[in-house]
Amino acid sequence: MKPIALWLLAIPLLGCGATTRGSGAPASPNSYFITDDKIAQSGARTAWDALRLTVPNVQFRESRGRPAKISRRGRASIYLDDQTRLIIDNVRVYDIRVLEQMAASDIMTIEVLSGLDATTYYGGTSTSGMIVIKTKTGPIP
Repeated sequence: MKPIALWLLAIPLLGCGATTRGSGAPASPNSYFITDDKIAQSGARTAWDALRLTVPNVQFRESRGRPAKISRRGRASIYLDDQTRLIIDNVRVYDIRVLEQMAASDIMTIEVLSGLDATTYYGGTSTSGMIVIKTKTGPIP
C-alpha cells in the first residue's frame, strides 16, 4: 500500500446517535421540546404567552404590549438577520404578531432548535435558531 492509504486506515471514525426530529426528544442539548401538557400547566392563553412562559434561553420582546422580536443571546452572524425563525405547521411565519391570535390550547408541540440544528434541517438562513410549532389540527392541505 501507498503511505497515504496506511495513514487513512489509522483515522478513527465517529458515529452519531440516531435521534430523529419529531420523536419527542430534542435534537441536541441546546434544543428544547415542549408538549401540550407543559403548555397547559403554564396557564398560557395565547401562543405568544406559551412561548414566553415555557421556552428557556430565548428572549421575547414586546413593543406597546404586542410581540416585536424573538431572539437568542449573542449574535449568530455579522451578515445575517438575528431574528429567530418561526414555523407553524410547516409554514414559515414572518409576522410574529400572529402568535397573539393563536390559542395556546391549539398547540400540540413547540420545538426550539439551536442555530446549528436549525441550519441543518432548514437551511443556512436560520443561524439564530428556530421555533417550530405544531398544532393539534395540523397543516391544512
